[in-house]
Amino acid sequence: MMKELMMSLAVLGLAGCASVQLPADQLEHSEASIRGAEEVGASGVPAARLHLQLAKDQTETAKKMAAAGETRAVLVLARAESDAELALGLAREVAVHADAQRANEDLKAVRERGTN
Repeated sequence: MMKELMMSLAVLGLAGCASVQLPADQLEHSEASIRGAEEVGASGVPAARLHLQLAKDQTETAKKMAAAGETRAVLVLARAESDAELALGLAREVAVHADAQRANEDLKAVRERGTN
């Protein structure tokens, strides 16, 4: 009986130390989204910067959770990917808005020259 109990505890102990494999494509996509957000200037847009930092933190947390054997690591990585995509979208929105404002100003200048 004692031998069986010790064997069961040993098996449970080993199972608790097993790591979870994060899907490589999901990890790569999350990291690529983070790089993309950085490249379009997310760190210069307050809302985008927040989500970019969340994505970085969550990616690291997911890696640590996976190493500790926590199956929820995949969910945390998915959340990191979502935050990175949101940061990318917010940064692009600011760039598009700035382009639109410049185009509007150029149009106004052309109209003013046309009426003079």
